[in-house]
Amino acid sequence: MKMVLGPGKILGSFFTIAALIIAVTIVMRIQVSMRMQRANGELADDSNAGKAISYTIGHIGTSKGNTVNVKVRYRYNVQGKEYEGTILSLNGNSYGTYSEEKVKKIISDLSSSPQITVWYDPKHPEFSVIIEPSVRKGWLWLASLALLAFSSFKYLDRVVIKLQSKNKAIG
Repeated sequence: MKMVLGPGKILGSFFTIAALIIAVTIVMRIQVSMRMQRANGELADDSNAGKAISYTIGHIGTSKGNTVNVKVRYRYNVQGKEYEGTILSLNGNSYGTYSEEKVKKIISDLSSSPQITVWYDPKHPEFSVIIEPSVRKGWLWLASLALLAFSSFKYLDRVVIKLQSKNKAIG
């Protein structure tokens, strides 16, 4: 039996490459999130620069979908040196519009106290986030792509061959 590069192998290869890219990203995020350490911080509310945390609804790049873009500034100390951060989470500062209420809750929770918890990378203390690092959703994407790759490799070529044989029998 000779191996044919059919649609199953092509799609399976695509999903496998995507899964590998996501796997590398997850591994890198896990490494960063595992070494992140806590520090006490505070929202950096200057009268000149406006609110320390706010949000707007807009677009990212050429996307037509709306996103909730969070703007945040906070200060924290690591070994006596002061740093300023602007990143909300490892996923960045943008959320889909369906989560506007979630963003409002995050802002409300962060604004309710003068002190906030900051998570920083001890190797690069200038890199920090204020939402505890988590990579749960990445595992779901990876599992989904791995399943699609396996299914494509295993079954799609069989389906195409059966359809071709039916078409030959009819035609």
